[in-house]
Amino acid sequence: MTSKEYKDLSVKEFTKAAEIYESDNAGVYNMCKKDYPDVLAELEKETFTDLLDCGCGTGPMLTLLHRKYPDKHYIGIDLTPKMIEVAKRKKLKGVELVVGDCENLPFAENSFDVVICCESFHHYPNPQDFFSSVYRVLRPGGRLILRDMTMNSAAVRWFCNTIEMPLAHLIGKGDVRIYGRNDIRKLCDNSGLHMESFEKRGFCRLHCVARKLQSTVAQYDSITDSYKQSRNIYDDVLTQDKWWSKLYIRLFWNGVDDNKIAEKVLSCIPDGFSGKLLDVPVGTAVFTHKKYTKLKNADISCLDYSQDMLSQARERLNDLENITLVQGDVGKLPYKNESFDTVLSMNGFHAFPDKRAAFRETYRVLKKGGKFIACFYIEGESKVTDSLVRNFLVKKGWFTPPFDTADKLKKRLQKAYDLTDFKVEGSMVYFCAVKR
Repeated sequence: MTSKEYKDLSVKEFTKAAEIYESDNAGVYNMCKKDYPDVLAELEKETFTDLLDCGCGTGPMLTLLHRKYPDKHYIGIDLTPKMIEVAKRKKLKGVELVVGDCENLPFAENSFDVVICCESFHHYPNPQDFFSSVYRVLRPGGRLILRDMTMNSAAVRWFCNTIEMPLAHLIGKGDVRIYGRNDIRKLCDNSGLHMESFEKRGFCRLHCVARKLQSTVAQYDSITDSYKQSRNIYDDVLTQDKWWSKLYIRLFWNGVDDNKIAEKVLSCIPDGFSGKLLDVPVGTAVFTHKKYTKLKNADISCLDYSQDMLSQARERLNDLENITLVQGDVGKLPYKNESFDTVLSMNGFHAFPDKRAAFRETYRVLKKGGKFIACFYIEGESKVTDSLVRNFLVKKGWFTPPFDTADKLKKRLQKAYDLTDFKVEGSMVYFCAVKR
């Protein structure tokens, strides 16, 4: 079924159930009541001011919260208008009720301290959209408390998702899918949320807490410290100048040659280029310094968060008068909208803590028709490389999850760019995209 068909089925199901949803005659919906004490207990662990209840139904959880914390601000959102109509009859002070789609939450960024979702998530046909939307509306340090159905056995989940749910559709149920621990972890990673806990409680209930990390500043500082410690080997690893770096690349990166990838990426910038170019992060300029000597008529800005990286880049680029070196955050670029004809990003996006902000900012400062040229690590191409990244490079602070797969990255780019080149070599991607 399509997303719309799933959602229409859910609206039809819960329109019928709305009037009896909280009664003793609610049937299977009575099971939801078992989730409420655990959610209340989770909320007691930390203070909060603003809470969003996703899939709030007729507002049973909001009623409990209003009684316990009457001075807080609550918003409930549900796809079914009849559910919201019944919830509004309670006339709870300080509680706003909204008809809307939890996969596209109609609220501003950083609006809530807590988002709760009880027994609604398995109705969402686009689960990643929900997680990404939650990340957007949560404040730094805020939590998602998720309660839903699960089964430990992958075989049982397969049976439920492949056999049971399609049969349930025939009797008017809008269920889409149930998830296991790894499914939820991946959804968290891809949205930028940190999964703090995942438990199976009772017969078939998952209890998950995921958090939007407090600040990327500390993460950037950690990355800076990591690169400072590795400054003596950074260039050697990338350029494979040493025997051990050649062995490392061959064993863990399928022999992918960064020198050749850099050559292909930089070939997207003609030697006669005379516009404005942003290089972020410039790193040590190990690959770009030779290219920049040919761009005598270009106006080049090189930005990096690490002063240590900038100092090494400055040594290489010191003789070029058309280059400006700036310390800054890619998530908050210090440039006006549509300032650059080209944005270049080599081996950077896999390290950026806030990749959403990085994509948003590079798009913002690029002129319409300008080129976004980049190369970086993507997951899903090599189990060996993915294991190295997850178990070593992330822990050392050199890489920061979440990471895109090739397919996800291409879809992300195609929303705003025309791809003139998109190639995958090993676990590295390089592309040239033109802003529409």
